[in-house]
Amino acid sequence: MRNSVDHPSAGPSVIQRVMSILNLFSRNHTVITVEEISEVLGMSSASAYRYASELSQAGLLARSSGKFRLGPKIIELEYLIRFYDPVISAAQDLMEGLAELTSCDVLLCNFYEDTIVNVSHIPGRTPARITYSKGLPMPLFRGSQAHVVLAHLDRRKLRRLYDAGMSDPALRPDVCAIGADWPRFLSALKAIRERGHYVSRSELDSSVTGFAAPVFGEAGEIVSSIVVAANTGLPLRMPEESMITLVVQTAQVLSQRLISHPK
Repeated sequence: MRNSVDHPSAGPSVIQRVMSILNLFSRNHTVITVEEISEVLGMSSASAYRYASELSQAGLLARSSGKFRLGPKIIELEYLIRFYDPVISAAQDLMEGLAELTSCDVLLCNFYEDTIVNVSHIPGRTPARITYSKGLPMPLFRGSQAHVVLAHLDRRKLRRLYDAGMSDPALRPDVCAIGADWPRFLSALKAIRERGHYVSRSELDSSVTGFAAPVFGEAGEIVSSIVVAANTGLPLRMPEESMITLVVQTAQVLSQRLISHPK
């Protein structure tokens, strides 16, 4: 693939170039052109076409009427994640049971380095209007899923994320008290860690209340969060304290499964 770029020894790595191309895709932009690839990579159209052709041969892209769409390898990888990811597999029946007990939506939000993604979603009897549906990256500083993840990161990584996210509106004190400054940010997360859960009210969607608890992996690291998303305007099937207890217990059982049966 190195021969496909104009100056292979300078600039972004091959992986960075591939990600730049894949990042062109979105819900509203499902096919891309050679011109777009040329612009994002800063190379000639001929080199961009050769680059896209090699990605098509690898299955990451597929030609479609002179343009390119996501290829079969992406579908294969999505299948493997959906059915064989250890966290998703271990959580499935627990999430279904939680949705049945609460009548609310249940989400599994996995943490990947500096990104939180809704990887599994079980609708409740009265589905909530959730913006960040399955497969979408979620805010790192807003929402119940984010608070319980951040609360269990080590300080060095937390500081890096905090510094990188200073432009995030959620870190402004007038938007969210968690980000007033670094000491208060740490203090707020410590309180969440001690409680073992977090309840968000209209932080991501104005009509949704989120109840979240942390999920830990084999080495005791934070890997995910279990979230119950309830319609704010509708009465809960049970008191909030009971809802919180169920979410925390579900997350604990899932954590124990991951620790006892690592894959």
